[in-house]
Amino acid sequence: MRWMITRLRANRLRSERGASAVIVAILLVPLIGFVAIAVDVGALYWERAQLQNGADAAALAIAQDCADATGCGDSAALAASYTNSNANDGAANVLTPVFPNNHTVIVSDSTREAGSNDSAISHPFAALIGTTSTTVGASATAEWGPPGAGPVLPLALSFCEFQESLPLVPGTRMSVRTDTNKICKKDPTGADIPGGFGWIDQIPGKCEAYVNLNAVGELWLGNDPGNSVPSLCSAKLDLIKGTTVLIPIYDASRGTGQNGEYRIYAFAAFHVTGWKFSGKTSLDPAAPSCGGGNARCIQGYFEKWVSIDTAFELGGPETNSSLVKLIK
Repeated sequence: MRWMITRLRANRLRSERGASAVIVAILLVPLIGFVAIAVDVGALYWERAQLQNGADAAALAIAQDCADATGCGDSAALAASYTNSNANDGAANVLTPVFPNNHTVIVSDSTREAGSNDSAISHPFAALIGTTSTTVGASATAEWGPPGAGPVLPLALSFCEFQESLPLVPGTRMSVRTDTNKICKKDPTGADIPGGFGWIDQIPGKCEAYVNLNAVGELWLGNDPGNSVPSLCSAKLDLIKGTTVLIPIYDASRGTGQNGEYRIYAFAAFHVTGWKFSGKTSLDPAAPSCGGGNARCIQGYFEKWVSIDTAFELGGPETNSSLVKLIK
């Protein structure tokens, strides 16, 4: 009896072994599908990320090139260089950059197998379930132009000083004095613009002013004649010496002293090299003299400046500064 039971169990096991093989065969297809999802789809997402990085970098590089004084160069070569260098295999298809207007560029790229012109990525696992290859792409749009709004050093320079710098050899030092008797005009029939510089109203607790030229109407900001450095700006001046910063430019003023105001016209890039204020002096020996006695000045020079700065918006009048931004 025991022998019969043992034999029956053995027969049952032999029959179940065949059933297990069938079940494994049935499950093999979805298992391969899961592997395809885990490996091939993951590789596809990684490829898409590389393409997006390449398109972003290329769009920014072309925008910076176009914003420079010399204008747009070989945009197709720049696009190919940045898209390929951002691909792990060094290969990407890139379309000729598109310029929908004179301050915008669109760069588009897509997959390319290294060592060939094949525009699709092959899938070693997904091919077993019928998907042999896939093409993915990315696109980026960048703009460039003069800054229109953003946080700046709370110091405004006169349009007269900017105008005076235009015929100078780039890098020629200036000493901008608090000289409101020095005047200029934007055009022969325009109103007088007082020269010099002054501090403008700060954001509470910061050596910073937020200037928005994109707001509706004229922008008037309260001022201080500039004899002394605001307490919060003493350390900031030391930090920016030898660097280029955006500074508001005014083209009109009204009132005097603490009740005065400047009408802000634009932003300009100014390389700070020295200064002379009441209680804080760090003169640039290569710049013209500030003058003796109670004379005050900020020293440096206006220079062409292109920057990628997400803290700023585009939109102001053109001077010597440009911003580059990704917008898509």
